[in-house]
Amino acid sequence: MKSFLYLLLLFLVPAIVLVACNKPVYKYNPDFEGTWRSLVVYDTILNANKVSEIYIEGTDGWYKNTCSPCGADLCNCISNQVGKAVMNTSKTQMKIGSSNSLVLTIQEEPNIDANGIWTMKIQGLRYYK
Repeated sequence: MKSFLYLLLLFLVPAIVLVACNKPVYKYNPDFEGTWRSLVVYDTILNANKVSEIYIEGTDGWYKNTCSPCGADLCNCISNQVGKAVMNTSKTQMKIGSSNSLVLTIQEEPNIDANGIWTMKIQGLRYYK
């Protein structure tokens, strides 16, 4: 019985600590909520125009990476990640998804630029809302 409790604590405590350390992105900074898109840029490696998108609503989020612009939609994305959007404790990274979560490095949090447009910088790309 003692070994069972020891094993339970051995696995349960780290799991609780990992979950408790991450805070939903919208609770940390509600300005992250909304649909954010990078500018369309020509990718010389893929020989095509590409754009990326981040969407945060409440606890949920998605990240569409290096997609083709298809009218108002995005298609042929290199990767898509969907799931819970949480901020790490140092507030330098956002994770989207639960298992195999994607980690996005935040260089600049959401702010309003001189032209009154919402902007942020993540993974080296400037996003606009």
